[in-house]
Amino acid sequence: MFRYLWRHKAFSAVLLFLLGIGWYLQPVAAWIGLALLLFLRLTKVHSVLLIYDLTDRAALTHVRTLATKRAHMLSPDEYGNVSEEGWDKHLNSFIKKTLVPEFQRKKVEHLLAKDSKRSIARLRTRINRIIDRHQPAEPTVEFEDTMTGREFELYCREVLQEGGWRAALTPGSGDQGADIIAEKEDRRVVNQCKFYNETVGNKAVQEAYATATFQDAPYAVVVTNSVFTKSAHQLAHKIGVLLMHHTDLPRLELIVTSGAGSP
Repeated sequence: MFRYLWRHKAFSAVLLFLLGIGWYLQPVAAWIGLALLLFLRLTKVHSVLLIYDLTDRAALTHVRTLATKRAHMLSPDEYGNVSEEGWDKHLNSFIKKTLVPEFQRKKVEHLLAKDSKRSIARLRTRINRIIDRHQPAEPTVEFEDTMTGREFELYCREVLQEGGWRAALTPGSGDQGADIIAEKEDRRVVNQCKFYNETVGNKAVQEAYATATFQDAPYAVVVTNSVFTKSAHQLAHKIGVLLMHHTDLPRLELIVTSGAGSP
């Protein structure tokens, strides 16, 4: 409880003020402060605050993996549709496997039992807000629907460079299909940029995989302004190629840090 109160400094400051000056100037104020502390400790208010504290700490510990999962699960499918059902199920599993054991250890899990659906929905909302606060900044470069293929490559390179990557365009030929090679710390990522008006299929996935092998890069990525076919998703999942919409590029570090997509 005290850890939670300390993290919420405004509330803590009021309690410390009451207790600090109360003993010397106004004993009644001190007793009020102590009564408030006892009230929090002996009622379910303390347990609710503790649940929120445990949820925040777990979400912050796993924020990179959670952000990566959410980016993939909320990406458009081959028909351009986005469904939140899979992401909600993943969060429910995270709560059950990661948070509930901590709640049980602190003996506060009973608060979820009374109205479990509503309680879990609130925890999902809290986790999503934490992920939102740790999202990378939006790129300053602008995407244009009228871009050429090469202009799209330049756009992707600028987005990566804004994210701290050393990103270089490869020559137009002799590059074994690579458009951008991006490096950051010990990570090396080959990016194929596909500016299409139609869906992106298996060929792009196969090219990206072959390119990563040729370039000795552990990560192969296909970036597009469009969507991927169902078979492209299946093949990419099997051989470890990342399929990304261009709006996912600012999260590339989160994605590769999680270990996803390594051939």
